[in-house]
Amino acid sequence: MVGADQSAGMVEQARVNHPEVRFEQIGLQELAFEGEFDAAICIDAMEHVPPEDWPRVLTNLRRALRPGGHLHLTVEEVVDRNELDRAFAEARAAGLPVRHGEDAREGTGGYHYYPDRDQVRIWLTETGSTLLDESDERIDDYGYYHLLVLAP
Repeated sequence: MVGADQSAGMVEQARVNHPEVRFEQIGLQELAFEGEFDAAICIDAMEHVPPEDWPRVLTNLRRALRPGGHLHLTVEEVVDRNELDRAFAEARAAGLPVRHGEDAREGTGGYHYYPDRDQVRIWLTETGSTLLDESDERIDDYGYYHLLVLAP
C-alpha cells in the first residue's frame, strides 16, 4: 500500500496517523508506478487537476495498475452548472485563458476544474480502460461522480 499527495503537510500528517504505510509526496502528474497495484483510489484530488493534465493523470493511474486492476475515482461536481457558466464568463471578461469548467474565484477554495461527464468517459476510454460502474453522491450545492474502472 502506498499513499500519495502533493502536499508535504498532508503527507506528514498521514505518516503520523499511519506509520505502517508508505507515503510519497508527489503530484498525480508525476506518478510513475508500473503495474504495481491491484487497486487504486483517487478521491478529492482530480478537481485540482487542470484539463490539459487529465489524460496524463488518468494514464498514470491506469499504468500503476496490474492488468485487471480496479480504479475508484471521484470527480467533484457543481450541482448548478449555471454557476460554472458564470465563473467562465467572469474569467474570460478578466482576460484569463480558461476552459469551461475551471473555477478559481475568491471563496471557492482555490482552483477547481469540473469536467463534463462525457469528457471524463472519453478520457478514460482513451487509456484503454473500461468503465464498470458509475454513481452519484450529492452534498448541498456539490456532488461527487463516482467511477469504478477496470484496467486492461
